[in-house]
Amino acid sequence: MPHSYQELVISFLENANHPKRNGILQGRNVMAGYARASALQCNAIHPFIANDPLYIESRALIQHRPLLTESRLINLFLILKYGLKGLEGDIIEFGAYRGGSAIFLANVARGLGLSTTVYALDTFEGMPTSDPTLNFHHATDFANVSFQELLEYKEKCGLTNLVLIKGRFEETARPLLEKSQNIVLAHIDCDLYEGTRYAIKTTLPHFHPGGGYLVFDDALQSTCLGALQAVEEMIQQHHLRAEQSFPHLVYRYPKVC
Repeated sequence: MPHSYQELVISFLENANHPKRNGILQGRNVMAGYARASALQCNAIHPFIANDPLYIESRALIQHRPLLTESRLINLFLILKYGLKGLEGDIIEFGAYRGGSAIFLANVARGLGLSTTVYALDTFEGMPTSDPTLNFHHATDFANVSFQELLEYKEKCGLTNLVLIKGRFEETARPLLEKSQNIVLAHIDCDLYEGTRYAIKTTLPHFHPGGGYLVFDDALQSTCLGALQAVEEMIQQHHLRAEQSFPHLVYRYPKVC
């Protein structure tokens, strides 16, 4: 029996995908979402995960790179460790910047023994031109990145399961998705309406039939209303319900039965 709140949360997540668990509602695992989000929002799970050797190792690899918030890193960790059980497929990230989250995801997947390739897509030259009536960010924002340095660091880390793909999404995503396995996680962090919309539209047909995860890093940020609009359009078209609203917007697709 679990003896602490943290152990209770982990125990629930470990069993959340069991076919007899009564947590599936409108295509999402509501109770798994509550367990992750509530434990993160009240900072109850942070000390517990902070002592996990794989989390410590993966976080240390990206210590010198721009980090997601601790809550978002832990949420990705929990989804990989507990949410992907029984799902074999690949991870795709739209918007990699200096590679922090992609490196983290690849090392966690490797440490968990997942036969998963992480594909990280970015121009690695900053933001593209976009509609200024929808987007706060401008062309060349986030341009302070060296693609060559990132390639060399990936090799230094020995992350053979991480593939960095340079170019605009419109040029790189479709050929990649046609060759990759089923997508089990799409981490979408591109800030702009155009990029977020394209990432959703292009990736959904390639999701694992068992119901993979869509994780939006920036749709709830005050400077990313364009990204939020793209998510709203997805909701209207596919009638999805969020599994989490903190610290990310998280959806399951296709809907879990």
